[in-house]
Amino acid sequence: MRPMHALGLIRAGLVGAALLLSSAASARAQEDVILPLDMSVGRSMPITLGAPITKVSVANPDIADVLVISTLELVINARAPGETDAIIWQEGGIRKHYRLVVKSTGEHKQIVVAIKFAEVDRNVLRTISGSAQYEDANNLVGTNTFSSGVTNPISIPSGEFISVLTNFNTQKLLGLLQAQENKGKAHMLAEPTVMAGNKEEANFLAGGEVPIPVVQAGGAGITSTAPVTIAYKEYGVKLKFIAEILSDTLIQLALTPEVSSLDYTNAITVSGFKIPALSSRRVQSTVDVRRGESLILSGMFDDVWNRSKTGIPLLMNIPILGELFSSTQWQHNETELLIVVTPIVIDPLSPRAQDVLRLQPDTALPAREAMKHTLAPASPPRTPPPR
Repeated sequence: MRPMHALGLIRAGLVGAALLLSSAASARAQEDVILPLDMSVGRSMPITLGAPITKVSVANPDIADVLVISTLELVINARAPGETDAIIWQEGGIRKHYRLVVKSTGEHKQIVVAIKFAEVDRNVLRTISGSAQYEDANNLVGTNTFSSGVTNPISIPSGEFISVLTNFNTQKLLGLLQAQENKGKAHMLAEPTVMAGNKEEANFLAGGEVPIPVVQAGGAGITSTAPVTIAYKEYGVKLKFIAEILSDTLIQLALTPEVSSLDYTNAITVSGFKIPALSSRRVQSTVDVRRGESLILSGMFDDVWNRSKTGIPLLMNIPILGELFSSTQWQHNETELLIVVTPIVIDPLSPRAQDVLRLQPDTALPAREAMKHTLAPASPPRTPPPR
């Protein structure tokens, strides 16, 4: 064998060995790739493989275990918070390495509760009025609708809910009864969006505090010279809640919403101070709500009736017939408190795009420009031109 031919064979053998080692190293590097897998406690994940399974190993079965369903399918079950590894061998020398990170349901999660307080005004304005006209050969007397001259008996004013026209079976007396009803609408009281940690308490108040004098009792009881201290009582739109993440889809809310206002009608006077009462509507409940879904609390009413009567002096006070010379108006102030609650769970480490506030950069950059002028080297002094 010639030396040059032997040298070529040696070179070819070295190249083949190098290629074989490189392919083996790349295959080993491909097999040693760790696949991260995040799961929550109590959840399962099915995995389908491309080659039959020969062997499975789990570092800590208390955190997660692997259940082989068939030769190509397996299920990973998350049991407790922590980290562990699962290695799966397949036919053909294929190996998959999973790094399992099992988290508790509410770990590092924030709960945003969006609540809308709506005051549904169920105000009802009922107007009941009567008109009468008396006419003979020498006299013409009319009230309300019939107060301006002679009115056609068959003409009924339009725009009323109900109108009744009658002549009382006479030729000289004409009466008209009118009734109308108007209803109100609704308006928003507050729309707070409050964030709190899992199992943490959050509070909200849109209103104020009313000072309440508290007379301190001495050894001989309360006297005119007893010291008086001031305590403050909150009023307005209030909210207190504690939220707990039960699972990936369910949240438990302990809610205490309240709407209160000052009531000077039932105020009392203590030591010269007039203390108003508080008219409150409050509900306390613990409910389970799905993430992103809304819960509605309603049925808290506030009911007030007012009655006013107007008419012709003296004549409006005549029994029975006085109704023809007067008008009665009822103002029904009825409101219903409507509360809409929507809980949302967010992860502060990876917030949603709509939860991130994008701040535009300052284009003027006054501070940077000031620093640039301050740190800039001083220009050399100019030499005066020769004379």
